[in-house]
Amino acid sequence: FHCVFDHATNNTSNCNDNSDNERGVIIPENAKAVCHRDLPPIDPIHLQEQSVHSGSILLFYQYIEPLWTKEQHKRALKKVIEIGLQYNITGRGRVAQEGLNCTLTGRPGDIRSFCTSLREWDEIFLETDFKITDGVEWSKMFKSLSIRKANELVAYGLAGDKAPSLKKFAGTHLEADEYHKAMQDPETVIIDVRNAYESAIGSFKPPEGGAKLIDPKMRNSIEFPKWLNSKETQEELNGKKVLMYCTGGIRCERATALLNQMSAVNEDLKPKGVYHCRGGIERYVKTFPA
Repeated sequence: FHCVFDHATNNTSNCNDNSDNERGVIIPENAKAVCHRDLPPIDPIHLQEQSVHSGSILLFYQYIEPLWTKEQHKRALKKVIEIGLQYNITGRGRVAQEGLNCTLTGRPGDIRSFCTSLREWDEIFLETDFKITDGVEWSKMFKSLSIRKANELVAYGLAGDKAPSLKKFAGTHLEADEYHKAMQDPETVIIDVRNAYESAIGSFKPPEGGAKLIDPKMRNSIEFPKWLNSKETQEELNGKKVLMYCTGGIRCERATALLNQMSAVNEDLKPKGVYHCRGGIERYVKTFPA
């Protein structure tokens, strides 16, 4: 994410470029997640170039609740690698008892076959928002496949029983266009759940008179629970609608659930709803391209 988003102009531009996007472009279809929907078709231009010039990148995650058993975890790791090798997929992934998080590359058709195979293997992946970008230069693709066993998908220090239940406490998903509108509310705060170095590259710019942006300035994700538990933070969030965002959505899943879990037992922390952008910045900038 190499841009600041200017809500007033629908502008996604380089952080050093203050030019406005006079077109005000929005692509509503790109705001919609593919959960329980057909995967996006391959653009004919990319079909013609599948041989050597053009590939695709796939970003996705899927939390599992209740947790996979140790044996199920082992089988899941083996299965994901097996499907990846079957379709010549490359990239990086983590498989934990709490689920799966991957960034993968491959030919457009093979990427879609990989997603379909996951859905056929376990229906939980019908709930997955597979984010596919076609037309990626082959030289920029991953060279090999590495799927690792992990204790936690995001290093919040909340593995296993420490993790807030997503079924009980998960924040409400907003599609990218809905999130865009929500930033206009002056009684709203927006939390950038990414690490400080990512936020420094670019962040959302709410409209004047709209929501307030908060940057926790975390060096890494494990600092988030402590930041959220501070009195100063809770005073800022109490009585406000809370929006969160991150790169692809995965960090917000646990982050919103943690806030809702804390507010359930803390009378001084009562936000007026906790939300996050489904698909994160990645889906947002496809909905509001520069």
